Amino acid sequence: MTSRITQKVRDAVHFAQEACESNLDLIVIMGGDGTINEVINGIAPTNHYPTLLIIPFGTVNNFAKALELPLNPDEAIEIIEKGQFQNVDIGKVNDQYFMNLINLGVIAEATYSVTAEQKSKYGSFAYFIEGVKKFSEKDVFRVQIETDIDTLDTDAMFVLVAVTDTFAGWKNMIKEAEIDDGYLHLFIFKELTSIKSIAMIAKLMSGSLKEQNNVIYRKAKEAIIQTNTTKVINVDGDEGGEETPLKIRILPSRLRVMV
Repeated sequence: MTSRITQKVRDAVHFAQEACESNLDLIVIMGGDGTINEVINGIAPTNHYPTLLIIPFGTVNNFAKALELPLNPDEAIEIIEKGQFQNVDIGKVNDQYFMNLINLGVIAEATYSVTAEQKSKYGSFAYFIEGVKKFSEKDVFRVQIETDIDTLDTDAMFVLVAVTDTFAGWKNMIKEAEIDDGYLHLFIFKELTSIKSIAMIAKLMSGSLKEQNNVIYRKAKEAIIQTNTTKVINVDGDEGGEETPLKIRILPSRLRVMV
């Protein structure tokens, strides 16, 4: 067994690549969504896919919650004794891979304002606090989304593309999405006031987001997103580096995870 400790950004990408080059069968990840995302970006471009065992240590742990994994590290380690696996989907946006979601617009930009102190004090709710503040700025942009189903052209404040049902640490918020259904789930949030954005949080909590009047929903396997002003995207909770235009597609059952 070889253990590696990350010291800087993309360390986990390189460690995962080395594991694939060595044809290792199992990678144990001790960390949060950011670490998992890096591991996936290390193994997804290769021809060798080790099984993943996830020991959650993050602030939000969206992916672990989507898989219904124990958040207690000791209980998570015990999963290896049961030997049960699940093949799950991941997404690809331009040249980067993701396992939960990508988003652009007000909430994506708000996540960059969340401090470590806020995350420690409020947990995942810190993102909602900053997001509601951002809605008051009325940053509306024009977005065109071409899917394998149809094409949309509309004003928007926020666009969310999900692979799993978990958002901001809450499971079942995106009840349309299943971790192995082979689809991207796109939500386009049209212009909203701060009050309407607060009301939408209740819709999120109940998993009835697409029933909101100011939300357009599409289910697709591929999508091209273009905006009239350049937008940097948030990938799995962190600033992703990718910016519009975006080419997104689903990679069905690409990962094998112990559950």
